[in-house]
Amino acid sequence: MSEDLLDYWQRMISPVFPANAWVKSSLSGGDHLMQIDWNLEDDRHKLNRRSRKIEIVIKEEFIDDYLDKSKDDRALYEVRMKKWISDRYQDFCLDQENETAYSATPVKWRISKDALRP
Repeated sequence: MSEDLLDYWQRMISPVFPANAWVKSSLSGGDHLMQIDWNLEDDRHKLNRRSRKIEIVIKEEFIDDYLDKSKDDRALYEVRMKKWISDRYQDFCLDQENETAYSATPVKWRISKDALRP
């Protein structure tokens, strides 16, 4: 169930990011993790330059709460989650400055029960 839910959430949030975004999903204990980055196509001289990496951590408490909800309440959680991620993406600084994509520390976005309260 956890892997199916992680795949579902990955498909749900993928449209928030550029079409060429690379998403790596995994499980860590009871948390779901998604690492996301993409090629920056704004510099012809640096063709393989990548965005800063984002790591979305969906906390186990949120997952448990989500699974205990009705279908309608889950749909509301999904709308809030997508909006929460979209809002952060709009303010996200894409450029990593002098760091490389492989050495830069990912920016962590943690989704917990409290993060999505109205």
